[in-house]
Amino acid sequence: MNGKKKSTASETKKKKAAALRLEMMRTYLAGLMDDDNYQKLSQCSPQVIEPIFNGAIRMDPASIFINTGSDRDIDYVRKMALAKREELPLAIKKHTYHFDGPNDQGRDTANTKYLAHSNTEISSLQQKEEHRAGILEVRNILNNIMTGKEMIVTFISRGPVGSPVADPTLQVTDSFYVIHSEFLLYRMMTPEEFSHDVSQKGYMFINYHSAGKLTSTNVSANLQNRRIYMDVERFRSYSTNNQYAGNSIAPKKINHRFGNMNNLRNHFGQRLDEHMFITGFDVAGETIYFAGAYPSGCGKTGTAMTGTHLIGDDLAKIFIDSASGEVRAVNPEKGMFGIIEGVNRDDDPEIMTLLEGKENEVIFSNLLVSDQKPYWIGMGEQLPVKGTNFKGEWTFKSREPASHKNARFTLALDAIENYDPETENPRGVKVSALVYGGRDYATMPTVVMAHDWMNTVVHGAIIRSATTATEIGADGSEKRSPFANEAFFPGPLGQYINHYKAFGENQDIAPDNLPSGFQVNYWLHKSARGTLAPGEQDGLIGEKRDTKVWMRIMALMHMEDVEAIWTPIGSIPKYSDLKKLFTEITGKEYSKKTYTKQFSLYIDNLIKRVDMSAKEFAREKGMPPEFFHVLDTWRRDLIALKSTIGPIVTPDQMIEYVAANVDD
Repeated sequence: MNGKKKSTASETKKKKAAALRLEMMRTYLAGLMDDDNYQKLSQCSPQVIEPIFNGAIRMDPASIFINTGSDRDIDYVRKMALAKREELPLAIKKHTYHFDGPNDQGRDTANTKYLAHSNTEISSLQQKEEHRAGILEVRNILNNIMTGKEMIVTFISRGPVGSPVADPTLQVTDSFYVIHSEFLLYRMMTPEEFSHDVSQKGYMFINYHSAGKLTSTNVSANLQNRRIYMDVERFRSYSTNNQYAGNSIAPKKINHRFGNMNNLRNHFGQRLDEHMFITGFDVAGETIYFAGAYPSGCGKTGTAMTGTHLIGDDLAKIFIDSASGEVRAVNPEKGMFGIIEGVNRDDDPEIMTLLEGKENEVIFSNLLVSDQKPYWIGMGEQLPVKGTNFKGEWTFKSREPASHKNARFTLALDAIENYDPETENPRGVKVSALVYGGRDYATMPTVVMAHDWMNTVVHGAIIRSATTATEIGADGSEKRSPFANEAFFPGPLGQYINHYKAFGENQDIAPDNLPSGFQVNYWLHKSARGTLAPGEQDGLIGEKRDTKVWMRIMALMHMEDVEAIWTPIGSIPKYSDLKKLFTEITGKEYSKKTYTKQFSLYIDNLIKRVDMSAKEFAREKGMPPEFFHVLDTWRRDLIALKSTIGPIVTPDQMIEYVAANVDD
């Protein structure tokens, strides 16, 4: 009996201590807010108030603004972004532009690290910092970093509100540009909605960001203290002394990493957080949705835009709906942060309509501005004689690039003509195919359909791609890019591949609902497919607009509405089907010569890719043996093919080979 009384007294004491601490936090925060903002804060649960208090105590803001996403709050955000010159107005009323510093133009891979305990394994492709040491380092940088500034607190749902896979996400920052961008990119919640979601799901992602001290031109001054640290033990991020959206807008790639770690820990073989677009195509009276993973700068947004039903262009949360036996997906975002270089009226008419439209809210970044009009490389229009870009004053005679290769535009998806209202469906859309690709100049054919799920996993894992301007210091060299997601999953590669394998083998997926897998390669160079003619310039085989054809042939292959050609690495489409689609979709003649270059197997290149992949993945702990069995089978069959036909095997030769070696 005495033990029971003691226990009750102890619980009462804890409750009183918690109540006192909550009152202390509220009192402190009240001193930094007006009545309106404190009223909004009062709707937060104690669990949500605590990280706001922790951020304020450390960063020492002069005031706090609670952003609920209301029209009134967002109007304040827009006005402050302009007043502080974080954004500047353009001639079109709802259009603004933003400049990051000359050395703050991409993801800072050198200072991007996972903070984890010594016994927490991290991907071999990523950097790890011991948890306590990393926390202490970044806290020292954050100390008083907001002195004299206003701290903005925003509540975000990474996914349609009410979706079982949406992540409740708290953003704390001193940048109105960041919050304005997040308004276009994400679904904002009231403090009450957010607190309820956190309570229901039992977790939240917490993000602290500060642009730090600014220069006279309003860019981050202390880049030597730029850090993008991600605490994967507690799902908290610390982004300091930077403005570039890829580093500062945490709900994007920073929280995408947390989503992956959450899956590995709590939803193994049940959910995938992928660096994928989601887009649908009307084919044979049915809408087929694809999810496609390409590294940044490899045509992912352009491919997504070719769909008739656009859900998203960058990220996908894929999950198994056990009730229907379907694989479904939602977009954690509701907007687009797209690369603008090369966007023009001929290749990207849908995007250009938005970028020129008077009704669409758009933020441009790191391009050229002249007479309050934006210009960029590859826009299909004559550049002005002079203007201003992220480096300062620019003239045509300077011969320097007018805009950065990683210049961007930010807008809401619902402004796009092919926007699919299903984007806001908490249940998502059914995914029929997973597509993987990268900047592969010499090896893979343009379209390959995987033989089975394990082959799909291998095709996704062995992606290699030339680096692009989305990363600071990129030099165009080729690097591994597994699932085009390698920079964004914290766990070991072996664990991730086992997770992928288990997902496709999950018994909750009805057999007919397992997505098909494809590897695509739009980046084959002419020089890799034969000798260039005298005076002929090297470049891509084909055009950007061909993507519409590739997507539709994959849909037809998935639906088994066309015959495909078996090869050791997967199936490829037939010329007759592609020729017909090119005529119907693009109105251009598709030659047999071009087809043969795009779909022939260059055996030595493929074997080199297989051997390189086997060697790289053999170093990873816990790899499933089935992975290497697929690679071994490819290698064996490719060598047999080479010994019979030669080092280059055309699709016609492949058809003859199959016919001669397969019994009726």
